[in-house]
Amino acid sequence: MSALTFRPLREDELDLFDRELTLPRSGVGARSLTFAEFLAFGDFRPAWTWVAQRDGRIVARAAFWAPEDFDQPFHLEWFDLAAEPDRVEIGAGLLRAMYQAVVPADYCVPPHPDGGRPDYHLFLPANWRTDPAASANAIDRMAAAEQAGLRQFVERLNLSRTLDCKLPPRLERLRFTPVTDDETVVEVFCRICADTLDADSRHDAERHGPRHAAELIVRGALDASRGRRDWWRLAYDAAGDVVGAVLPTRPGAATIWHVGVVPERRGRRYADDLVTEALHVLAGAGEPRVADTTDVGNLAMVAAFTRCGYRVDGHRMIFA
Repeated sequence: MSALTFRPLREDELDLFDRELTLPRSGVGARSLTFAEFLAFGDFRPAWTWVAQRDGRIVARAAFWAPEDFDQPFHLEWFDLAAEPDRVEIGAGLLRAMYQAVVPADYCVPPHPDGGRPDYHLFLPANWRTDPAASANAIDRMAAAEQAGLRQFVERLNLSRTLDCKLPPRLERLRFTPVTDDETVVEVFCRICADTLDADSRHDAERHGPRHAAELIVRGALDASRGRRDWWRLAYDAAGDVVGAVLPTRPGAATIWHVGVVPERRGRRYADDLVTEALHVLAGAGEPRVADTTDVGNLAMVAAFTRCGYRVDGHRMIFA
């Protein structure tokens, strides 16, 4: 085999990213926008956009993502392989090279406040396990990520809902109030994180305790919303006892950063009320669409999103 070159693209050659290598027809890696459209928003940078070349041909490509006002990447969100016999090894080499070159020793961003490295988000169609082509494309990327030292962390559902159609009605069994200080909402999420199905929060709570996990949620939501919390809501029952909290934000597109019900109030579908409130808040702010995600194993939240009119757009496999 000819020698491989791993390098970032210069700003004047970013069109090469799409010219010689495209997304597979199986839907693996498909996004809501093209790479050029994401690039126009400032979410990808030339120094974070890498290719593997062999004999002048691009045989693998990858790109880190972050909101435009952050100078360190949040995630690896673009990674594709050509049909080379050694494509898995090529992909692993590309990932090793770009992680080493791009990720600084003092790496710290809202999704990774304790440092570490950007995780890899592999976007998959809903039928990726049953469609042979999609399964093969996914397995190649997973194998390359694992060879590069990344490990599968969790599988999530990507869900979305338009906000220009009829919203689910507010049930009015809870009273919602805006969040006026960080400490109150941290205390609520501390209770939620003590017993949670969310993989990220459970991982943080197991390492550093529920308080730390709650602080990470609130800090991340503050960063994602540029320090604003006017969309956030606390939920109380008729007796004035707290039931849960929901944190709508807009880091790039409208989303619910986190939602949770305190453990002793679960099993009554209060998550529906919280999601519904967030939808009305976002619609009232003029947002046309909301995109969210939840762990495949978090069946209660999957059901709540479904009852609130969301559709499943695909799966997301995360490697950390």
